[in-house]
Amino acid sequence: MRCREGGFALPVTIFLVTLVTIMLAAVFVRVSEDRRMAETTGATVDAVAIAHSGLQRYFSHYDSLNIRPPDGDSLRFNVTGGYADVVAHFVQRPADTLLRQTYIVRSSARVIEPSAGADPQAVRTVAQFAQWQTANIDDLVGAFTAANGVRRINGGLIRIYGWDNCGVAPSMHGLRAPMGPLPPLPWPNGDLQGVPTPVWEGGNGYNVATQTDIDWPTIVTGGFTPDYTTVQFADSSFSSQMIYGNLVLADTWGTGLLIVTGDLIIQGTQVDWQGVILVGGEIVFNAAVTNVEGLVVSGLDELLGGMNPPRGDLGGTVIDIRYDSCDVMSALQSLTGFSPVSNAWVDNWATY
Repeated sequence: MRCREGGFALPVTIFLVTLVTIMLAAVFVRVSEDRRMAETTGATVDAVAIAHSGLQRYFSHYDSLNIRPPDGDSLRFNVTGGYADVVAHFVQRPADTLLRQTYIVRSSARVIEPSAGADPQAVRTVAQFAQWQTANIDDLVGAFTAANGVRRINGGLIRIYGWDNCGVAPSMHGLRAPMGPLPPLPWPNGDLQGVPTPVWEGGNGYNVATQTDIDWPTIVTGGFTPDYTTVQFADSSFSSQMIYGNLVLADTWGTGLLIVTGDLIIQGTQVDWQGVILVGGEIVFNAAVTNVEGLVVSGLDELLGGMNPPRGDLGGTVIDIRYDSCDVMSALQSLTGFSPVSNAWVDNWATY
């Protein structure tokens, strides 16, 4: 009996050892699978991040060049952990090349782990609809375009030049305003120059505002995102600045695109500006010296269909407004580039 009992002990021991071994192997397989799943999930997350990075780099690349990419353009961007191939195709291409053109920009990312070989550990394709915008004021009709009209309130020196101060662009009228009442030319102490005439009066305020081809309703209702919503005093970076309501400029200087949805009051000893000034209401010139090199437009609220803004005041001692195409270009240059379409991001383009 003892021998028989001993004979059963060995098989049972082997069975138990085998069972434990199988259980341990199963545990190791499960752990390996869980680890692999975790690594795959991490690689997938990395792929989405790389694809998004590729899109942003593509947009920044062409924004810095200020050159619209051609249909089918493609670039590869190498980033930490892999690379992204970005391709852009036209979706909508208006006949007027100055209008916004819509693209679908697709970024295909691949996650590379050097220790795992050359094969990608994860692949993900995302896409973004975007519009290429060209910042420009199509119809330049006057160095100072006052859709609301102007009036002279004293005998100070007024110089408004439509000749290009930069010397590279065609000249224009000095002052563009609706039909009367303007003081008869020549103005006392005035010096207005432009082509074909120093002053062009004609039509009503809405006609004049329409000629600028500025989409003022879109700008004032949130369709434009400026660099700043406050004035950048004594700053030479030619940024875009949008002020909601009225603004007072006194004893200062600045550069860039200045948008004022209300009225602009210029006062103090001296105010200098280089770039573009767009005003919804009136401009009251009341500083001792006002110098503007670039372009000035007032009375754009004429395009909103409400109450027409009052005529602006030409006061102060010296008003010097000179059209300068170089300063206009500098003020608008940062606005040229890709503008992603809101709520038009697709993170599974490969299976879309």
